[in-house]
Amino acid sequence: MRELLAKRGIITLIMADRMHPKISVITPSFNQGKFLKETIDSVISQQYPDLEYIIIDGGSTDQSIDIIKSYASNLTYWISEKDNGQSQALNKGLRRATGEIVTWLNSDDTYEPGTLLKIAEHFLSRPDISLLHGKTILFGEGRKDELRGAPSKDVDALYLAYIPFPQPSSFFRRHVLIEQGFLDESLHYGMDFDLLARIALNYKIDRSEEIYSRYRMHPQSKSNYELGFIHDWNIVFSRILRSLPGTEKKIEAMKMLGLYKPGDVTYQVREGFNASLIELSFYYFLKSQAQLYYIAGDTKNSAMLFDYIRKKNPGFYKREKLSGLHFRASLLNPYLLKVIRAIKA
Repeated sequence: MRELLAKRGIITLIMADRMHPKISVITPSFNQGKFLKETIDSVISQQYPDLEYIIIDGGSTDQSIDIIKSYASNLTYWISEKDNGQSQALNKGLRRATGEIVTWLNSDDTYEPGTLLKIAEHFLSRPDISLLHGKTILFGEGRKDELRGAPSKDVDALYLAYIPFPQPSSFFRRHVLIEQGFLDESLHYGMDFDLLARIALNYKIDRSEEIYSRYRMHPQSKSNYELGFIHDWNIVFSRILRSLPGTEKKIEAMKMLGLYKPGDVTYQVREGFNASLIELSFYYFLKSQAQLYYIAGDTKNSAMLFDYIRKKNPGFYKREKLSGLHFRASLLNPYLLKVIRAIKA
């Protein structure tokens, strides 16, 4: 056994002689019984020596409860009761979590073998980081597997524009929750981006090339609700702009574009934060919103945002190769777009 551990490097060998950092995994679930067993198995089969596994069920009426009960001896805690959505369910689990490292894994996603050990090794070797993210494999019925992860280019700017990495392949230290607060339960699609913004503005983040998870795509997946993400991401980015100095003109531009969400919420920002990143983040944010509007079939708003980017930052527009999508958004009306997509399907 010791020889096997030695092959994984000196960090693993040290871990074999020391207490592993406790990792808390929370799985929120509601009527996902067809996927839940696979998710639970992927966590338990990690055989991580100090795992705290919590399942928060929203009062499922399918086979979920029977599945959870069959794994009760492997769980630190579980409950099934009605809630106000995923954000509240996650907060129930996060408030119970006691691990040094915390994450959540949705009930339709899975971990790759050995993920938790790799995560522990990385955090032990990088005590200065508060969030680590890696890659995932997008999969689902009728589609080819696809590798996804955050790009290395401009990644620090992307952290403030949207969540550029796959959530199931991200892990953070629990001190973030203690110092910055828990998830914003008013956000149902952007609570992870809101948490990321608070981390990016105050702590160090590390990017890994490791594949940590498999991210399931299916018709009921939240990833398919583009308008919900547009709304919540507008709220979060508006908060970011209010939190940084010298962003008045960008706030005015957001208002003109119909994206700004007024409010009193601002974020804590560490001293010495590179505020110049917001210029690049601003255009990445607009690009993401334009793409989401296009996917949602709102070609009018999509074309408006692409047109704004082209006029205000032609270098970014050209570098990101936005002309093709801009042309289609300008040319196609929502009905014609749906017809074309139906033909392609």
